[in-house]
Amino acid sequence: MRELLLNPLHLYCPSTSATTSTHPRPFTNGVYCPLTIPFKAETEEIDFDAFQTQIVRLAKARTGLVLHGTNGEAPHLSDVERSASIRAAREALDKNGLTHVPLLVGTGTGSARETIRLCKEAKEAGADYAIVIAPGYFGFAIARNRTTLKEFFLEVLDNSPIPVMIYNFPGASSGIDLDSDFIIELSEHQNCFGTKLTCAGVGKGYRVSAHTQTEAYKSRHPTPFHVLPGYADYLFQALLGRSTGCITGTANIVPKTIVKLYDTCMEYLQTNDPAKLQEALALQDMVAEAEWTIIKAGISGTKYAINEYVQPGLGGVPRRPLPLADDAVKAILATGLKKVLEYEKTL
Repeated sequence: MRELLLNPLHLYCPSTSATTSTHPRPFTNGVYCPLTIPFKAETEEIDFDAFQTQIVRLAKARTGLVLHGTNGEAPHLSDVERSASIRAAREALDKNGLTHVPLLVGTGTGSARETIRLCKEAKEAGADYAIVIAPGYFGFAIARNRTTLKEFFLEVLDNSPIPVMIYNFPGASSGIDLDSDFIIELSEHQNCFGTKLTCAGVGKGYRVSAHTQTEAYKSRHPTPFHVLPGYADYLFQALLGRSTGCITGTANIVPKTIVKLYDTCMEYLQTNDPAKLQEALALQDMVAEAEWTIIKAGISGTKYAINEYVQPGLGGVPRRPLPLADDAVKAILATGLKKVLEYEKTL
């Protein structure tokens, strides 16, 4: 195994009291946040103090944690930084009595071989689960080759030492869009435990949920299968369709609000209380506005919002070539997040 820390002093070195579980922690239903990685403005090195603060803040707000996704600028991280940040996250959780919180870590890259290597290294660093996007660099050659794409994912599923979630995000994978038939096929693999749908495919999520929630499926696939839209602006509708939660970057800023939306939706679904329905719809209206604001603002805007509305320096800056948030983006955030920020303070 390659040496984790070669000597760069800016990289995180865990204390001797840090522990790494070798057994996966349960992956539960609910809201998950794809964390941004805070880079220092002067050097673009990872600010591990800010990163660990955000890890604990989100976990205490009852959001699950996703590292090295799109919001985490995974393509901008070295292998050493990937492992170091996983270790830092695990240590922060364990030191704060959050040992039960699992880490879902992005490991998808251009080849099956490298993706499997990253899965293995993620596990060694403390990850419990992996999330793998379609290999998009050669999308022009493989996007329409269903057999090749299926072989890629099956090779990863066969060889990853931790369970794998399928990540469908056409915008970050050269337009490769995995349909419900494809995901349902992969869901039968015993090492496949879910899918994240950052394609806004409501019907797709419904079809995958309908398949994986049947008693027949559960009998042959004992591990629960999670269907998670990559947005919170239709969380209520997704839960009605038997999705199990969501993964949303907006939770970096207002985690309590989105957890409240999830809880209220579930209360309505369990009780059929008309008052809970109205409360859930009101919350969904507010979250939908906030989510659209963050989508328009992008990663740079998300980081600015964390710095401006949560804690200075907590979001850091993006790595180039991603730009800093400009005045237009700041104005969009100031208007679009006003209502949800006020509500977040009441929770």
